[in-house]
Amino acid sequence: MRKIEPGRERRRITNRSIVLIVFMLAGVMLGLANTSRWARADDSVGSVSQITGKAQIERGGATIDARQGTPLKLHDKVTTQPDSSATLGFGDGSSIALGSGTSIAIEDSTTLNGQTIPSRVTLISGNIHTIVPDKTTGQSHSIEVDTPSVRVTGPSPSR
Repeated sequence: MRKIEPGRERRRITNRSIVLIVFMLAGVMLGLANTSRWARADDSVGSVSQITGKAQIERGGATIDARQGTPLKLHDKVTTQPDSSATLGFGDGSSIALGSGTSIAIEDSTTLNGQTIPSRVTLISGNIHTIVPDKTTGQSHSIEVDTPSVRVTGPSPSR
């Protein structure tokens, strides 16, 4: 049996520890270099808050099934199937309810109180009902839109 000198064994453990630390640091750096994956999760403008039936989201050429909690991103197109509905919720407390066979596109966004929210949504077809809270008066504005007609209810905007 070979006799191990105490100092030599210690060096071997230290060298292994250094190698382990280097691998850990490399993993952390690779993780930091790949934070775009997590950052993309934070670029949402809202999410699907309620769904009945089936709806899809077209994003970057791909189509995904919309489910409760699915994040919504800028340039997404959301479409409900016939006899289906979905409600989209946003960080400012506003929401858009999509009726049966409805398509909308999230065209633009803005930042309000540190939250990214849609600033322009296009109704492609179908009908929507939206509720937009007025932070200054505490009242909500309700807007119902369908492709043949438009109706707005709520208090008059402050001048």
